[in-house]
Amino acid sequence: MIRVYHVLLGFILIPVGVATGISYYSADKHSEASSIKTPTSTLLSTKSAATNIWENVIEEAALPPGWKINPCKQNNSSLLCVSGNGKPLGTVAMEILPLERQPYFQQMLLDAGIPPNSSVNYQSPRYIAQVATALNLWVTNHYTELAKSRKYAYADKLKTAKTADGILFSPYPLQKAQVGRLEGVRYGFAGLKQKGGVYEQHTGYVAFDGKAIYLINTAFAPDLTTAKFENLENLSVFEPYLNAIVANLKLPN
Repeated sequence: MIRVYHVLLGFILIPVGVATGISYYSADKHSEASSIKTPTSTLLSTKSAATNIWENVIEEAALPPGWKINPCKQNNSSLLCVSGNGKPLGTVAMEILPLERQPYFQQMLLDAGIPPNSSVNYQSPRYIAQVATALNLWVTNHYTELAKSRKYAYADKLKTAKTADGILFSPYPLQKAQVGRLEGVRYGFAGLKQKGGVYEQHTGYVAFDGKAIYLINTAFAPDLTTAKFENLENLSVFEPYLNAIVANLKLPN
């Protein structure tokens, strides 16, 4: 699974703590962002290899002037490439996870009141609310697994932790998000340097169509090689446009 670590244009998330709490991990590398001017909107270009999953779901969308998005080539079948004035800026990843291979999410659906092999009914407010509950459980579980894999220490342990070069882990509050025609959830977190500045910032979307989970994510993160922006300012500029891109995807297809 791709590690998924952020609907209106002009909206940029500000990290605040939620129930998962503030936590920290130590980091050896620090990456500083360079500034760019915030541009206005233009249109995208979407011609690329037909094997990329973005090819069949992407729609025309507004972008900053000089920016383009295209399904990535060179065997990157799950990445959307973002460029500005001919230079690569970052990538956005999409992953489709069949429900039959996700036993934990099947249990989350059951806990939310949706039994196995239930009919999809997106006309029912009750069904939509149940799916939202399951997706929220998925994100909460993701944060828990993330904390374990990164060996985070939570707020109550900060007093005894060596935090001089640590990173504060600040999850974003979950938000409803339109993922194509699906009701999804937007989530993410920021890793904040204790001496000031952002070490990493992640934004993601998760939705469910009755047969599969859709994951879309990107980040500013020194430790990632894909699904990332090299520059925090570029990511911050792109995030509100990404909201609109995700909302207009041809999903389910």
